[in-house]
Amino acid sequence: WRSDNILHYYVKENSFLTMEDIDEILEIVFAWGENKYLHLYEGGYNASIDTEVREWASSDKQNKHTVADAIIVKNMAQRIVGNFYIQFNRPVKPTRLFTNKDDAIKWLLSQGEKFAKQNPDWPKQALI
Repeated sequence: WRSDNILHYYVKENSFLTMEDIDEILEIVFAWGENKYLHLYEGGYNASIDTEVREWASSDKQNKHTVADAIIVKNMAQRIVGNFYIQFNRPVKPTRLFTNKDDAIKWLLSQGEKFAKQNPDWPKQALI
């Protein structure tokens, strides 16, 4: 968790992310309170996610705690999965792919600024 309201998720090399993994992550996020966050996803080489996770991530249910998602892709396979997710799962929140972490963070922060203008009571979290 970063001090700028970005939650940075890193999926280890050769890992396969399932809904069971997501449930464990959500326990931690929900312990911080009911807030919306900017999400930065980064996968190691050969990391992938389950179809169920992609369907959940694009749904209204997941959007309850999300302002925007930035996904860093490191190879062609991740780019294909990411493009498939955006084009066919059609996430309900702003979502983009990036090859550069700095560009992803810059875009997320701009999405946060837009969201804050429309939602002036949005509580930006700070590291404790």
